[in-house]
Amino acid sequence: MNKSVATIKDVARQAGVSISTVSSVVNGNKPVSEELAVRVREAVQQLNFQPNHMARSLHARRTQTLAYLTPDITNVAFLRTFKAIEATAHARGYTVFLLGTDGSVRTTEEAIDRVIGLKMDGAFFTMSWALAQSELRLHRLADRGIAMVGVSGSYDLPEIDCFLRDEEGGGYQVGDYLNRLGHRKVLCVGPVASRAAEMRWNGLRSGLALAGDPARSAIMAETAGYTAGAAYEAIQTAIAGRTPFTAVVAFNDAIASGALAALADNGIDIPRDISFVSFGDAHMDFHRPQITSVTFDEEGIAALAANRLIDRIEGLVTEPPVHERLPLKLSIRPSSRRIET
Repeated sequence: MNKSVATIKDVARQAGVSISTVSSVVNGNKPVSEELAVRVREAVQQLNFQPNHMARSLHARRTQTLAYLTPDITNVAFLRTFKAIEATAHARGYTVFLLGTDGSVRTTEEAIDRVIGLKMDGAFFTMSWALAQSELRLHRLADRGIAMVGVSGSYDLPEIDCFLRDEEGGGYQVGDYLNRLGHRKVLCVGPVASRAAEMRWNGLRSGLALAGDPARSAIMAETAGYTAGAAYEAIQTAIAGRTPFTAVVAFNDAIASGALAALADNGIDIPRDISFVSFGDAHMDFHRPQITSVTFDEEGIAALAANRLIDRIEGLVTEPPVHERLPLKLSIRPSSRRIET
């Protein structure tokens, strides 16, 4: 014999309260005295009541769904951010879908069309070059009441809340650290024509310049992309061209992996011959030696962004957008050492 499913009326009867009181406690949308709330929660547990989230969403004209648009779904930092966003959103009753854009304007526009077509309540964006292009102008989402928050990436958009990383500050920490270790020629491995790279390398140059020594400089080893293979080729080219350097700074984890492999294949020891620093911390403590790296609290920024977006959706926040650049941290490990100058 099938056991009947408890309804909201059953819960109200069991708790001795009105149906509206049960709804307020379950949905958390109206204040209820602690005494009544306890009675409702006990009745929910005793009856194993399962709220009808679909009906609730229809009543509120919400789908309880969100999108996270990112240019590279294989990027470890972006995936960490997504997982943390997902955890916070799930705790508040929302589902998050991951949409890759490949960093192109066309694919980004297609992803925005999907958000609109699926009537999602909100969207998180990695603030990439493609998103920042003027032709996208996110009014298409805003006009439909779809809330937006920028998380990570490098571009600010004044129309939406943005929680980004202080890329230039992170680069400054690296430059200052290598400067204090006595390094004069620092090889920067990674892209040049990207906003994040521009900010990181500018910060690094500022840190190196503190010594007031014009001989201290950042040398670019530009990669044709963001992959380990591209970094491997860039290091090989620098070595073949007899480029002088005493330290290497990698743009991200993938770049670090390729650069480390190329140095090892050329018999260059870390840190005896070369000091090494990486932006990004995926598995850097499992390398031997462990790699000094610029780290970031992806979980913290994701929680800020997720709660902000959902508060916007639920009308709990109505003030103008905020723009924050959160600090990065230099985690010092054995891959870097002081040299004589």
